[in-house]
Amino acid sequence: MYKNVIIFLLPIFLVKFLSAQTFIPNDQRIGDTSVNYVNPEFSPQGNYMVWIEVDTTNGFSGKVWQCGIDPNTGNLIPPDGKGFSPFTSNVYARPADWGVDSLGIYYVGATLLGQIKFVRPTSPTAATITNIPAPLNNKRRVFYPSQLPGINKRFVSYVLNDSVNGFSSNTPQNSYYQLRLMDLDNPSNDYLIEQQNSIFPLPVPMDVIVPRWIKGSHYLTFGSADANNNVQAKEFNAFNPLSPPVFVTNDPYNKVDGNPVLNPFSNQQYFMSGLNATDSAYFFKRSGFGQIFTQNEIVRPVSVNLQNPSLNQSHEPFLFNGDLYSAFQINNDGGNFFNTTLNQPGEIWMTTIDQSPQQMWLLSEFDSTLNISEPEPYVGNNKVWVYYSAVKIQPNVPLLKRKFQLRRCETPLNITSSLNELNENKHLTIFPNPVKSELNIISDNNMFDIRIFDKMGRLILKDSNTKKINIENLSSGLYMIQIVFNSKSFVYKFIKN
Repeated sequence: MYKNVIIFLLPIFLVKFLSAQTFIPNDQRIGDTSVNYVNPEFSPQGNYMVWIEVDTTNGFSGKVWQCGIDPNTGNLIPPDGKGFSPFTSNVYARPADWGVDSLGIYYVGATLLGQIKFVRPTSPTAATITNIPAPLNNKRRVFYPSQLPGINKRFVSYVLNDSVNGFSSNTPQNSYYQLRLMDLDNPSNDYLIEQQNSIFPLPVPMDVIVPRWIKGSHYLTFGSADANNNVQAKEFNAFNPLSPPVFVTNDPYNKVDGNPVLNPFSNQQYFMSGLNATDSAYFFKRSGFGQIFTQNEIVRPVSVNLQNPSLNQSHEPFLFNGDLYSAFQINNDGGNFFNTTLNQPGEIWMTTIDQSPQQMWLLSEFDSTLNISEPEPYVGNNKVWVYYSAVKIQPNVPLLKRKFQLRRCETPLNITSSLNELNENKHLTIFPNPVKSELNIISDNNMFDIRIFDKMGRLILKDSNTKKINIENLSSGLYMIQIVFNSKSFVYKFIKN
């Protein structure tokens, strides 16, 4: 069962893509070199990072920290990332991602005793903390809150272990694992999504495709075994929690670390997943919820540093200038899943999503002594960075007893190049940028539609045929404007001061 997750069997695909590697990789270690930065996660708005400082003496517990990110430089605020610590947790119950509701951003995790905490940052060094009134249970893990901007609802998915906390591949004490949904406003509404029995030493499917929300929606995807014991993606509707989840992929391959994304401009949905632990990933596509994802792209970077690249995974999608991209990792083949993931060097890459021709960029500078993982894109005011974790390769030392570096890569994406490309169009000019109160549009076409979106892709202003747009009432930050005329669409970013 799931043997292809451990043994690399997928045939090699020949992929044509435009390698835009005129870009020269440039990354650096940031933060305090004495600090252990584990699992950083960046907020989709508001410029925050949450992470856990794991105690390397036990490799289990540690302080959860939040900090700010300078949107102009990408630096941590404060410089060591220790802005505010709301509680002590463990590596399994730490906040795994950010939530979004009509009030803004938040994160959810649990203490060592199993008290669920709801935290809403108010600054890099402060936050409000709410205890969720649910029974204490220290066997909950993998907390993923919903991202529903503009909606006054809050959910969190989590995995409940039978006996002890930990992932299924290293906890033989557990006989089953339950994926559950909790309504954070009414915690007694705690629904069972699916129970999966232990298949130790192999991971259960929900640990192969970790539960993740289709952000901006009330749908959740996770891993489940099909009739042929291949790991496929299932979809669950949080607004209808009594309906069973349904399969949304159905090809003959095991999916590894799949992640969904919705493009708010086109309403197209994508599911990005490694295949059978090889160096290839499939990008699947569909146009609506409840439909089957169908294969759309093959992503297979041509490594210049790795002899046997494998485990194309950890795809993290992001939106820039109206287009979707994904940051991801590959590592050298270590003979099995865990040796590859934990004890081999690797590379951080970025790829276009659903663009022709496909483009990829190598972002990280290679170091054969470092194991790399967990790329996390961050869209600042004027450019995009990709952060990742790196740790010295020490096969005889458990991974979480090593000290993790926090590193930051440059990318070729920046607002200057986007503006230049836009303003080369003789039919359309938009200025100034940054802008304080009024955005000007010069066009030789008098019939066009205007839409302004926030950083999350949420529509906040709509107009037609106006040459001056008053944005004085918008909060400071990053926005996108879409101009549509003659069946053509132009999207670019601007900064509101």
